[in-house]
Amino acid sequence: MKLMAKAFVFVMAFTVFAGAARAQGVARGPVEAAPDKEMELTAKHNLGVARYYLEKRKAYAGALDRLQEIRDTYASFSRMDEVLFLMGEANYKLNKPEKAGEFYNQMLKDFPASEFVKRARERLAELKIPETTDDKKPAGEKKPS
Repeated sequence: MKLMAKAFVFVMAFTVFAGAARAQGVARGPVEAAPDKEMELTAKHNLGVARYYLEKRKAYAGALDRLQEIRDTYASFSRMDEVLFLMGEANYKLNKPEKAGEFYNQMLKDFPASEFVKRARERLAELKIPETTDDKKPAGEKKPS
C-alpha cells in the first residue's frame, strides 16, 4: 500500500510540474541579459573622469587608462562611441597619429550615426589618414570581386 501511495504522489507531482513547464512555452531564442544599471553607472563615472583628465588636467595617459578600462570591462556601454572618439583624441594629444586614426576609424565603422562622426572625420583629414570602412581598406577603394 505504501508503494502505491508513493507511486501515486510521484505521478501527480510529475503531472503538475510537466504541465507547468508546458505552460511556459517553447524558448524563443537566447535570453538577453538586461543592461546592468550599476555597470552603466560605473562606466559613466569612468568616462567623466577620463573627460576631466583630457580637458582639465591634460593627463592624456591617465585618460587612456580610464577609457581602456571601459572598453575592457563594459563592452556594451551605451556611450562606447564617445569612448572610442576620446581614445583617438588622447592619442592625438600624445602625438600618436596612427593610433589615433585607428580609434577614429573604429568609431566610424562601429557607430556610423554617432554625434562624433563629423569630428572624427575632420581629425582624420587633419592627420591625412584615410577613412577605412573595412579592415585596412580606405573608404574609396573597391573590394576585389
